[in-house]
Amino acid sequence: MAEIYITIGRQFGSGGRETGKKVAQALGIPYYDKELLAIAAKESGLSHQFLQDYDEKPTNSFLYSLVMGQNALLGGSQSMTVDQMAVKAQRDAVLSVAEKGSCVIVGRCADYILRDKPGLIRVFISADYENRIQRICHRDGVTEKEAEENMRKMDKARASYYSFHTDRKWNDASNYDLCINSSRKGIDTAVEQILQFIKA
Repeated sequence: MAEIYITIGRQFGSGGRETGKKVAQALGIPYYDKELLAIAAKESGLSHQFLQDYDEKPTNSFLYSLVMGQNALLGGSQSMTVDQMAVKAQRDAVLSVAEKGSCVIVGRCADYILRDKPGLIRVFISADYENRIQRICHRDGVTEKEAEENMRKMDKARASYYSFHTDRKWNDASNYDLCINSSRKGIDTAVEQILQFIKA
């Protein structure tokens, strides 16, 4: 069987992470989400906490340099900002896990990073507004108001991060091979749609 690389972009609260896990389980291949941060930290020598703070969020290079200590992080190199180092560490982690074989990767511009790799399938998961609110409330134990604020904040951060690092629009259907609204028939149906797409 040829190698396949399934990348999943997702709206906050759409069930993209759960969908990715189930697809990986069904195919018997590795799943990477937050796990990429540990890999990036190990391979780059950067702090795991730093990478987590930066994860899919736009930041201010100068502010991070002051707070994190740019000279120490750069290890003598003055040509790269800490923002760029964090992005490179995650990019290298994505390439590293893909080199090991078939996998499912959630977020982190993986669809763009692996754009030239044969076997790439780019998926975007969305969901209806109210469904997302209810999922976030149930999952995170927050009020509807807090869920709404978190949803808007995270979607904006992901869109900005993606746009800045890829020059593409995060939720533009033309950037993906398959776009699914998980509200329509649920997560399990979304998983089945992805599996059927792979078979086709």
